[in-house]
Amino acid sequence: MNNLQLIEKVLYYIDEYIYEELTYERLAEVFGYSAFHFHKIFTSVTELSITEYIRKRRLTMAHKKLCETTETAADICYSVGFNSIQTFNRVFKDTFGMQPLVAREKQAKITYRSVEEIVIGYLKHVAIEGVFSTEPRFEEKEEFVIAGYRKHTREGFDVIGESWFDLKSNLDAIERKNAHTMYGFEDYSEEFCSEPLAFYYMAGVEVDMNATLPEGVYRKVVPKAKYAVFTVNGNNARGEIWKAFRYIYFVWLPNSEYCIDGNTAFDFEYYDERWDCQLGAAQMEIYIPVKKMGER
Repeated sequence: MNNLQLIEKVLYYIDEYIYEELTYERLAEVFGYSAFHFHKIFTSVTELSITEYIRKRRLTMAHKKLCETTETAADICYSVGFNSIQTFNRVFKDTFGMQPLVAREKQAKITYRSVEEIVIGYLKHVAIEGVFSTEPRFEEKEEFVIAGYRKHTREGFDVIGESWFDLKSNLDAIERKNAHTMYGFEDYSEEFCSEPLAFYYMAGVEVDMNATLPEGVYRKVVPKAKYAVFTVNGNNARGEIWKAFRYIYFVWLPNSEYCIDGNTAFDFEYYDERWDCQLGAAQMEIYIPVKKMGER
């Protein structure tokens, strides 16, 4: 079973238990995902966060019942998992532009997709979009240490560029193990937020474990792990790095038999002598810590 097949089971589960309290933590636990991995895969397939999907699913189910049954609006409200009729009425109107009983009276039409249609829609979208495509190699790396400047993207994704500016302005003050390598480290292990997406980003270099670091430089011990490694061709003038990340999480991972290692919560960009942002022939790599599904 691959990730896409498992997400299909999750979608059927949501439909069956729509009246209960459903969170991405609960769903991740039920289906054996790490919370971070589950968020990535679910969002890739549905193009919605888990919270957004569940809310929209409840509303479309409610709309269907309003137009096809004689149940009261209150009974429908509670049957699809809302805890108050006032909240239900407000969210329904915000979404569909009319109150529930008006939708019933007008027999208003909406698009309601079955789970099968959602999965087929995802596959068609991927095929039509023609996104960046490459197959990874797999590599094990021992524990290593990076040091650099990190910022949280809650302040906006411009902080990623600021982290690189800080690093390059202070490179001479950091004793590096390799003068030709740098890392863009996405850390989801602390203060990670899925809605909206926010995490720590660090621009860094590899250092010795006991290296003395200047004030303001952050140290991160990266644990031993197995990685899927994707080579990205191009100097990012056409957004090649973003396209690669989109392909990895939107296409490759959902259709693979791999999952993000639950003992890790990060990925990173690796830059070495091949990277020259002035050259179209530049290359860099993206490392994703993975394991086979079902593997401990």
